[in-house]
Amino acid sequence: MNDTKEHPKNYHYPLFLIQIAVSIKLTTSAGFRAIQKIIAIYNLYLSLSLKAPSYGTILIWVKKLGYHQLEETIEKANDWIIILDESVEFGHEKLLVIYGVRSSQIDFSRALIYKDLTPLSIIAGESWTGKLIEKEIKKIENKIGKIIYAVADGGNAIKNSLKCADIPHVYDITHKFAWFLKEVYKEDREFISYTKTMAAMRGKLALSNVSHILPPNQRCHSRFMNLEIISDWGMKVINYLKRSEKNEKEHIKLKWVFGFKGLIIELSQVSKIINIIMGIIKTEGLSEKSIRKSMKKLNLISIDNQRIRKLKSNIVEYLKKCKKLIPEQDKILCTSDIIESSFGKYKNYLNKNPMTGITNLSLCISAFTSNLDAENVKQAMEHSRNIDIAKWTKHNIGITNLAKRKYFLQKEGCEKILEREIS
Repeated sequence: MNDTKEHPKNYHYPLFLIQIAVSIKLTTSAGFRAIQKIIAIYNLYLSLSLKAPSYGTILIWVKKLGYHQLEETIEKANDWIIILDESVEFGHEKLLVIYGVRSSQIDFSRALIYKDLTPLSIIAGESWTGKLIEKEIKKIENKIGKIIYAVADGGNAIKNSLKCADIPHVYDITHKFAWFLKEVYKEDREFISYTKTMAAMRGKLALSNVSHILPPNQRCHSRFMNLEIISDWGMKVINYLKRSEKNEKEHIKLKWVFGFKGLIIELSQVSKIINIIMGIIKTEGLSEKSIRKSMKKLNLISIDNQRIRKLKSNIVEYLKKCKKLIPEQDKILCTSDIIESSFGKYKNYLNKNPMTGITNLSLCISAFTSNLDAENVKQAMEHSRNIDIAKWTKHNIGITNLAKRKYFLQKEGCEKILEREIS
């Protein structure tokens, strides 16, 4: 696509085709090259004569849409909520992303969706300290008005930045509940024995003729966010072992599970009830009503032991503490799942080339929030110029890992490569 500074409307593709291409990219898992092929298939089977855009053209369209969304004028208000997070490292850098949503515009009959959000900041840095994040928040506050609270996980830098900025910090419910589960089960001998036996079974039987009965792989970093995976497997095995007809080899390899029957039933109840509570809070917001609902659900856990009592106490305390944190709000947003989702989608874009690191493709994170109707896409294509994206990249991303690699391999200046990369 060859748009120019003098003739921003001079593009060579019909608007509906641009809409189709960016919609496929932003709402599915299709790659940029796959979209080019999809459009070619449309041509073949629907007898169309559309010019299939190259993957590079589609990439530019997505960046323009993201840049347009990020640079749109925002009306100042006194009821902004920010949702922020910093990514795991891409190469040697981390990406700080801040979304905003006005409290008065949240629909508490459903979970947040991308279109509810306003992208406020996407910026890369080698490290993010509390002071640096606070500085970015202050810039945003000057632009959008009063921030009444922030939703984020418990990372030290973010926690410190919000404290310094004097903005109430609502701890994301998913991370908080995972932390409670970790506190209860991480050092528990029975739980450790169960998970270690599962891991040993995977190691021993991965290449055997009974590999179909293997337990699920346990994720080290988010194990306590995914307890349901290991409890579900345990419950299915217990139900299998109760059958009158069983395969002898499978039975021999699985009979150890019966020794953990009580723990498995406990984990199954806990994970199901916690997911129900999170569903209530994430959909309806945190309010006196949703707290009462949640406490009723907690009482459905029939097991009574020290672990369960501690877990229930922690959950009730968290819910009440969050409600007291912003007493003037009837309903409080308690989830940052939407920003986790955007990082996940962005990482999926980079999966084929992890050496790339952070580039201006991170503009897709703001593009996710776009309204993909004809007028908005038209505005983005006409008013977002390549030169604007280049300036944004230089200011917010800097010299990318890919540019540094090209410099190392090709002996060219980083700045020269960067200019070519984003032109």
